[in-house]
Amino acid sequence: MKGENEIEARLDRSLRNQVRLPALDARFDAAVWARIARETATAREPARAEVSPRALRASRWLALSNALGIAATLGVACYFAIRALGGVAPAVDLGVSLPLPQLSEATVAQAVTALGYVLGALALAFGLSFTSLGRRLRATFS
Repeated sequence: MKGENEIEARLDRSLRNQVRLPALDARFDAAVWARIARETATAREPARAEVSPRALRASRWLALSNALGIAATLGVACYFAIRALGGVAPAVDLGVSLPLPQLSEATVAQAVTALGYVLGALALAFGLSFTSLGRRLRATFS
């Protein structure tokens, strides 16, 4: 056992000789407390995040798409409200009577089909814009 204690003591002395630690005094304590004070002072201030130009463009597009969505919703709501109240006579007769255009069923079917193709192509393009190829294409144009 005595040999093990001797070995441990020599290893301990050797380690102390190899590693020189600076003596910590009051200056070290003052520096630590100053750093803590700085960190707490900056933590109290609200963080001001810089907004990138790309984020600004994205927010404009988001606002525009929201405005278009709101306009479309209001348009559809007004259309159905007018259709629902179509049988009610107006309180004031303005004396204006305009003839409505007469469209054949073939014209309406053709317009609906064309609109379906356009909406389908737009939906497909929108979906493809989120693929890796679409992101690369958007990056080249922006």
